[in-house]
Amino acid sequence: MSKEEKKNIMIYSFSGLLLLSLMTFVGIKNNSRKIDVVTVEILDQDGIFFTDQLEVVDLMTDKSADYVIGVEMGDLEPKILEERVEANPFVKDAQVYRDLKGNLQVKVKQSKPIARLFVGGKNDRYIDSDGRVLPVNAKHTARVPLMETEFEFGWDKNLNESKYGTQVFELLQYIEQDEFWKAQIAHILIKKDGEIELYPQVTKQTIVFGMPEDFDSKFSKLMTFYKEILPKKGWNTYSRVNLKFENQIICE
Repeated sequence: MSKEEKKNIMIYSFSGLLLLSLMTFVGIKNNSRKIDVVTVEILDQDGIFFTDQLEVVDLMTDKSADYVIGVEMGDLEPKILEERVEANPFVKDAQVYRDLKGNLQVKVKQSKPIARLFVGGKNDRYIDSDGRVLPVNAKHTARVPLMETEFEFGWDKNLNESKYGTQVFELLQYIEQDEFWKAQIAHILIKKDGEIELYPQVTKQTIVFGMPEDFDSKFSKLMTFYKEILPKKGWNTYSRVNLKFENQIICE
């Protein structure tokens, strides 16, 4: 090995050692910095907020039993703080991290209710966009379809716990993802035999949907009923429209 090559190796080694030392120094310095500010950002879910900044901080600090303001960065464990915030059933995800200015940043993603479930006017629950069964929140009421069952619902934590529950959840998703049906369907009734009736927001007809299946076909027939039959026969001519049978629309 030539003298020039040895010289270059020494230079690179020294530079690497210097860089490592600087990184270690910066890391130690940052870990010793104290948290001055906590910034909470709740990601918008259609303008609905089931939690707020004060509640997030309260959860994160374990109801003020474990302060973060004034604590050195190195003494904080972001994962534990995230788990505390995620204990709120309406928090879908929480990200806690420290910035270089000595601030603690908290980003919260909320669950999104897509239906409100109740049995006989009690045991209210929300169903969110992941199928989770959530408690009713006193701070805010979501404007979502009301889903009523004629039997005690057997879903403890998620509609996807059963095959039928998954079918119902897919129906809720179908309605949620279509702007017209989302605005039009106000009430969903699950009867004792598992068949479903829908009650619209605008017109007065009971929509006999049958089992939660064949969504494209049934909603296509319902759209035909709205666009072609009601304008000709009159909006209040029929009290029921039956979509259960293949290739048929039965109006009563």
